[in-house]
Amino acid sequence: MAGRIEILPADVARRIAAGEVIERPASVARELIDNSVDAGARSIEIRWEGGGIDSLLVRDDGGGMDRDDLALCRHEHATSKIRSIEDLDHTRSLGFRGEALASISAVSELTITSTPAGADHAHRLRVDFGKERGLEPAAGPPGTTVEVRRLFANLPARRRFLSRPAAETTAIRNTILDKALPVPDIRFSYGPTDRAPRVLPPATLLERVAAVFGDRVPAQRLHEISGEGDGFSTLLVAAEPEIARRDRRLIQVFVNKRRIWEYKLIQGIEYAYQDVQHGGLFPAVALLVDINPELVDFNIHPAKREARFRNLSEVRSRVVEILRSFLRAWVVKRVQLGEELWDRGPGPGPTYEGGGGRRTEGPTHSGGFGAGARRGPGTTHGPGRGSQGPGTAHGGGRGPAPAFEHERRAVPGAAPQGETGGAGPSPLSGEPTPPAEDARLRYVGTLFETFVVVEAGERAYVIDQHAAHERILYDRFAAARGSQGLLVPEEFEVTEDQDGALQRHREAYAELGIALERVGGRRWRLTALPPEYREQTEDLIETITELGGLEEEFDREFLAEMACKAAVRAGDYLDEISALELARRTLALPVPRCPHGRPLWLELDRESLEKLIGRR
Repeated sequence: MAGRIEILPADVARRIAAGEVIERPASVARELIDNSVDAGARSIEIRWEGGGIDSLLVRDDGGGMDRDDLALCRHEHATSKIRSIEDLDHTRSLGFRGEALASISAVSELTITSTPAGADHAHRLRVDFGKERGLEPAAGPPGTTVEVRRLFANLPARRRFLSRPAAETTAIRNTILDKALPVPDIRFSYGPTDRAPRVLPPATLLERVAAVFGDRVPAQRLHEISGEGDGFSTLLVAAEPEIARRDRRLIQVFVNKRRIWEYKLIQGIEYAYQDVQHGGLFPAVALLVDINPELVDFNIHPAKREARFRNLSEVRSRVVEILRSFLRAWVVKRVQLGEELWDRGPGPGPTYEGGGGRRTEGPTHSGGFGAGARRGPGTTHGPGRGSQGPGTAHGGGRGPAPAFEHERRAVPGAAPQGETGGAGPSPLSGEPTPPAEDARLRYVGTLFETFVVVEAGERAYVIDQHAAHERILYDRFAAARGSQGLLVPEEFEVTEDQDGALQRHREAYAELGIALERVGGRRWRLTALPPEYREQTEDLIETITELGGLEEEFDREFLAEMACKAAVRAGDYLDEISALELARRTLALPVPRCPHGRPLWLELDRESLEKLIGRR
């Protein structure tokens, strides 16, 4: 039977409330650094012992507090940041609730020494586990020094759940880096007391991001881009797509200088990179959003790790637009094998922690490209999915691939140079262009049964025939509209897991024009499909069963897999007419990347070739 309701003693209530704000030593560092930044500090020092459990010190050269402010600062809801509920809609400070020092003082031995600007001496406040031990004059430099000792010593159960000192040290360092990234003009010095501190000097935003990301992301592979929207502006420091990870740790979002977790913005960054980065890899991007405080609410999480936006979809759309504009320009520049590229060192393959570049190989099948193609020798069926590269094994064909339509498509005078849409000039300059519309392409030949080589004026283009055809088909499938019923429906059987997945995705397939009916048991029937798929019925059924369990980016992955299966492969023979048609269409594409992120073509001009071979 429940007991009677009583009011908790004040010290018990304070300890419980402290647990919402102060979870571990890194939480203490987070709150104290916020106060230092809000105080106008230009230099912040953070030192600790025993992973911050034994002691943690934060010293700054900010505005400081006089005796009266020092006496009030450790009390609940004591703050200099807001005065009324309306102020919450306008505040830009990192801390504003007045909970941090009260919470810290309730679960530690807290000492604060502070000297306001112009004062001839400091004052020191000591509070042990919620009880004030003294407030007296002291010596100290301008600014504030906060020392926290014996964290959670009065809460043994909470202290037992802390990690080992090494893990807590890692958490403190990560917190410091999160706080340092959006304020590059502030100097940070930090580390355990028994080691030399690491220093982040004042720097540009790009330099600070490079320092925070570390050796994982070379500074020369980072680019700063910006844009604006209604009530907000954005700064992005984005790594080139070749720099990638297998996790999202280097996709970081900051709003009004706070690191937050906002999945829709993280997803938007991934979406912008999806055409230039292999599946399963993630980019390195720091997104800084400066937004009107009236359009965002941070007062929904004790540690302010989340926020609520009034215009989240607008912010996300703008971020995607800005990143895509940058990536279009980068992709076009990347295909030129000029002197700058050779100087940058190796690597079209992505790099990430724990390994080198990755390329997924996969089965494809098709007949030749148009009427002039035939199967290359020695083809066998290989596992997996993805764009094929040179030397890949191939699956046996089950029918001819769709030939290009008979009409010719004009090649534009230049590929898109990354329209910035108000985001300022592209950070890339001197981008190469495909051959002009009136340029005459000359077929040179095919290298290694994989790469079509054409020449236009003083430039040569090396085209991956499988990846190029795959991209062309992907764009065609993505633009397909309508559905056409089959005179004889195709039936197929699936596993139990595939059966459940097909039931979940039936509506998604219907939106793509693919009509599926469940016959009974685990048998299904394909009754209609877009006209563009009419010659890939067998591929279509294979893809449906292979991708049955995919939940995210379903339609895109399906279209990419269909295009991969239908495209010509490495090893397929192309006659001169078919190869030239493939080259014309490939060089007209606005994004020269296959659906899995690999480049379609490389460009080499006469001058660069002569330098490489020693003629210049």
